[in-house]
Amino acid sequence: MMGMKKNVFAVTKTGLLQAAILLVGFGCVTYTIEVYNLQTEVSDLRGELSEVGDLKRAKIEQEVNAALLLSRALSVAIELEPDTIDQTRYSKIAAKMIEDNSSVLNVAAAPDLIVKFVYPVEENAAVIGLNYRENTAQYAAAQQTMDLGQPVLAGPLNLVQGGEGFILRNVIHTPEGQGNAERELGIVSVVLDKSKFLASLHSQADETIQNVAIRKVSTEAGGKTAYVPISGDQGLFDGDPVIMDINVPSGKWQLALQPLNGWPVVSEYFLRNMLAFVLVLGAVLALFTILNRTRSHKEVAEVRLRTALEACEQGFALYDAEDRLALCNTRFMQDNNLSPTEVKQRPSFEEILRAGISEGRYHTGEFQDENWIKKRLETHNQLASVQHLKLPDQRWLKVTNKKLPDGGVISFAVDISEIIKAKEIAESSEKAKMRFMDAVSHELKTPLSILLGYTAFLENPEHLKSVAALKKQAGNKETFQTNLEHVDAVTSEVKGHAGRIKTAGLQLQTLIEKVLEFTSNKAETPVVQEKTIRAGQVIGPIAERFRTEASQKGLEFSVIIEETTLQADPLHVDRVLSRMIENAIQTTETGSIRISVKPSGDFVNIMVRDTGSGFHGDIDGPQDDAQSFQSDLVDFIKADGLGAASEEKPDGKVSVDFDRGHGKLVTFTLPILHDPRQAAAKDVKAAE
Repeated sequence: MMGMKKNVFAVTKTGLLQAAILLVGFGCVTYTIEVYNLQTEVSDLRGELSEVGDLKRAKIEQEVNAALLLSRALSVAIELEPDTIDQTRYSKIAAKMIEDNSSVLNVAAAPDLIVKFVYPVEENAAVIGLNYRENTAQYAAAQQTMDLGQPVLAGPLNLVQGGEGFILRNVIHTPEGQGNAERELGIVSVVLDKSKFLASLHSQADETIQNVAIRKVSTEAGGKTAYVPISGDQGLFDGDPVIMDINVPSGKWQLALQPLNGWPVVSEYFLRNMLAFVLVLGAVLALFTILNRTRSHKEVAEVRLRTALEACEQGFALYDAEDRLALCNTRFMQDNNLSPTEVKQRPSFEEILRAGISEGRYHTGEFQDENWIKKRLETHNQLASVQHLKLPDQRWLKVTNKKLPDGGVISFAVDISEIIKAKEIAESSEKAKMRFMDAVSHELKTPLSILLGYTAFLENPEHLKSVAALKKQAGNKETFQTNLEHVDAVTSEVKGHAGRIKTAGLQLQTLIEKVLEFTSNKAETPVVQEKTIRAGQVIGPIAERFRTEASQKGLEFSVIIEETTLQADPLHVDRVLSRMIENAIQTTETGSIRISVKPSGDFVNIMVRDTGSGFHGDIDGPQDDAQSFQSDLVDFIKADGLGAASEEKPDGKVSVDFDRGHGKLVTFTLPILHDPRQAAAKDVKAAE
C-alpha cells in the first residue's frame, strides 16, 4: 500500500511539474504577445502623430514663409523705388499682401534704420520716426539681421501694443554705383501675433487626440544648447514624445507631440489576452486534475493488477501484437528462468523458447528441438489452444493461450503436477481395483453358479433319489393314495421354495453383473442411453449456442433442419455436433458455416459445411493427404470417448469430405425412427 501511495504521489508531482511548465510557457507567450501588441500600438501611434506633426510643421512653415514673402515684397518695393515710395504707396502694397494673413499685426520699414513707413498707420503711427540706433534693444536685433544679411525671426516677445508675438526682420538692399555692389540700407519688420500665428498648432480637432508643445533651440556661448519655450507644456519634451524640427529664418524650432492621455502602458488587447490566459489557466488546471485522477486511477489499477497477478499461483504472460513479452508475473519468470532485466528487454515468445531449449528447461519428448519449437509456435499463434508440457524436473504445466483482438496473446501456465500424480495414483488404484474385482467376480460367481445349479434340482424334486424312494414306499395299496398326496405336497412345496430361491438368485446375479460391469474397464466408456428425440428440439438449440461466436468472426451462420424423429442419445449428439461446429468456427476465417439436417432413407445426416481449411486440435505436423486429414479430424471429434461406443454401431458414423480450395463437409449419420411406437414398446420391454 505504501508503494502504491508513493507511485500515486510521483504521478501527482510529475503532473504538477508539467502543468507548471505549461503555465509558465503560456504565460511567457502571453507576455510576449502583449509586449509585441503594445510596441505595435505605440509604433502605430507614433506614426499617426508623425503624420499630424508633419501637417502642423507645414502650417507653421507656411505662416513663416507668408511673413517672409511679405517682408521680401516690401523690401523689394523700397529697393526699386527708394526715392519715390511714400506711405500711401507702402500701405497699398502692405494691405494687399496681408489681407489673407490675420496673424500680421503690423509691418514697418526702416530705411537706414529709421522707421519711415508702417502699416496699419492709425494703430502704429507712434512708431514712425523710431531710430533703431537710439533704441538699444531694437538696435541689437536690427544689427543682427543686417550682419547676417538674411531674415531673422525673433520671439516670442512682449509687444508694445500688448500680448506676445514674433518679429520677422529682413534687410533692405539698395544698389550703389555702377559696379553692382550692394549696401544694406535698412530693415523691414513684420510683427506677428503669437496666438494667431500658432492657431493652427492647437486646433480643436487635434487637441482631442494629442498634446502639442513647441520650443526654440538656440546655441549659447560655449556651445551649450538652450531651449526657449514657445507654446504648450514643455514637460512633453521629457516624456519620449514625437519630436520634429521646424526650420525658421536664422534658427530652429522643435515640435513635440504626445497622445492626449500619454503613451499606453498596456495594449488594447490586454484584457482579451488576460481573459485568454485565465481561460487557458482554468483549462490547464481542469485538464491537470482530470489527467492526475486518470493517471492515479491507472496507476492504482496497474498496481492492483500486478498485485493480483503476483498473488496468482499460476504463471501469467501477456504478449503484444509483435509477440513480445509485455507483462508477466513472478511465477512465469520462475517457470521460464527469466530475470527482471531480461523481462525489461521484452523478449519474443520464440526467444524465450530457444533460451529454454538451450538451458534444458523443456522436455521435448520424441520431437527434435526445431520441430518442437515450430509446433509450439503454431499452437501459440492459434486463436485458442491448450497444451500440457512436461518439464525435466518431472513437473507438468497446462498452458492455455488466447488470441486477443489486437493481435496479442494472453497465456496462463498452471502447475498440474499434483493432478497428474493424482491421476497416476487413481489409474494405479483403478488397476488394483480391477484385479480385485476380477478375483471377487470369480469368488462371487462360483458359489452363485452352484446355488443356481442346485436350485434347478429343487425345481424338479421328482428326479431326486429320496423322492423316488419315498414314492416307492408309498406304494402300499392301503395307504398309496394318502401317501402319494403327501409326497406331491412335499414336492410342490419344495418347487415353490426353489422358485423363490431362483428368482432371488437371478436378481442377485443381475445386480452383481451390473456392479461388475460398472467397475470393469468398460465402465471407462460412457453407456449410450438411446431415446426418442425430435431433430429440431435437440439440434436447433445446439447450433444456436454457436451463432454469436460465428457472428463475432464475421461468418455467415445458417441452420436448416428437415424435421424427423431420431433414436439416439441426446448427450452423445450434443457432444459430437458441438465439436463439429467448434472445429468449423475455429478453422474458418472468412465465408460461411451451414448446419443442415436431412433424412436419407433409414438414416438422417447431420451436416456441418464450412469454407475453412484444416481443423482445430493437437495434431502433429501438416496433413499431406485427405485420408490422414479425415482420420485425424474424426479422432478429434470423438476425442471424448463417445465415438468409441457409436463406432461399434453402424448407424453412428462420422465422415469427412475435404476440399482444400473450398472448405470441408463433416457428416454425422444416425438412424431414423420411422414408427415412434416401436421405440415406446422397446422402452417398455426394457423396463420389464
